[in-house]
Amino acid sequence: MNSKKERYKRTMLDLAKNEDLVSGIYNYCDRWCERCTKTRKCLTYLHEQEMKEGADAQNSDDENQHFWEQIRLAWEVTMELIEEDADRLGIDLNNVPEIELPEHIETPLEVRAKDYGFKMHDWLEKNREYIAEKAEQLVMIADEALIVKYKDALEVLQWYYFFIGTKVHRAHLDLEERQNDPEDEYSVYSDNLGSAKIAIIAIERSMDALSVFYDDFKEREDDILGFLAELSSLKKQLLKTFPGVMDFKRPGFDD
Repeated sequence: MNSKKERYKRTMLDLAKNEDLVSGIYNYCDRWCERCTKTRKCLTYLHEQEMKEGADAQNSDDENQHFWEQIRLAWEVTMELIEEDADRLGIDLNNVPEIELPEHIETPLEVRAKDYGFKMHDWLEKNREYIAEKAEQLVMIADEALIVKYKDALEVLQWYYFFIGTKVHRAHLDLEERQNDPEDEYSVYSDNLGSAKIAIIAIERSMDALSVFYDDFKEREDDILGFLAELSSLKKQLLKTFPGVMDFKRPGFDD
């Protein structure tokens, strides 16, 4: 068991020496590695690939076991590195004063973004057969280009519908305090801006995906217009809440 943890830690530290990596590139991405063009610069992605190569997964049960094992190893290695740094800096982790974190109360925007995710999930489930029938019609007329277009649009909607709410929530954590900190010594507010920006990007991509269906799904036109209107409103409010957010430079993506 310890050998696995040591391999996990050693692999991560060795990969971190790669000068081509962009520090923090994984902080404000959409975690869609299969569609990412920057994976060669991402420590998280490269480390995950290295650990996959050492896995012995033969079926879904093995894959699931490997997944949870990686979560456990990530936690153990992180805590070990924190303890090493604390020891180096002369910090006694057993004598750290307790900090009472303020309770976060969700804003109306957070609630709306989360609700969008559930509504889109339910809508796609409800219209599963309808979408499948549309796909069958395209197969019959051999319109492969449109099949791929619909497939990609559907994947985009599925990938982002919960992601948007998660990032909008993160963007609002300690927001007032961070926005009003004139010094912001550790650039903490950048986390709010980065989270808000990737949420806006996800919203824009979801709107593009919905537009693909709008032209041909006439029977669902009102539903699609409703989702487009809601996403447009969410984007508008995010831009208002986070002035200059689109000027924020995400490491590795916007430099």
